[in-house]
Amino acid sequence: MDDIWDDEPVQNAQSHAEWTKMSSDFTNTGYREGITAGKEGALQEGFDAGFAQIGVPLGRELGNMRGIASVLVAFLSQSGSPLLDEARTISTALNSVRFADIAPRDLEAEEHARQHLETEGEEVDVPEEIDDKRKMEGLEDMLNKLSSGALNPADHSRPTMADVTKLKTRLENLVLESGLNINWS
Repeated sequence: MDDIWDDEPVQNAQSHAEWTKMSSDFTNTGYREGITAGKEGALQEGFDAGFAQIGVPLGRELGNMRGIASVLVAFLSQSGSPLLDEARTISTALNSVRFADIAPRDLEAEEHARQHLETEGEEVDVPEEIDDKRKMEGLEDMLNKLSSGALNPADHSRPTMADVTKLKTRLENLVLESGLNINWS
């Protein structure tokens, strides 16, 4: 008859190895989950700050300018005003501005991405939806080059915040010339 205690050292060694592996797996999983939760919290905080401090104010200002330009075009169209061409030009130019054209660059994020690429030695895969958006924007840029309403017809570059500031000044002057009283806020 076999002694039941003969297997005990083997079982204890095997149990210890399994316990060590399981403990290590739980530690690694907890670490990964902690890192993920930390990144998600920082990401949400960054999004909230960018949205409130940059996205909303810029979007609201651009939207107000587009709305005022559209109303001005409609008003001047009915009156047959000689100012109509200028209103149309400003409206077309404002409609070609993208948020990415006027939003400040996130230099910290760009540097982080650059460091990550250098460390990993790899190229970052661009998600399909972002790649499709970039292609569509490229087509829009080509069409804009053909349009007489291009902001920078000489060099066909994307508009900048300086261009938008100039458009706002032109729009404000046009509103004054047309005799309208518009609330800009």
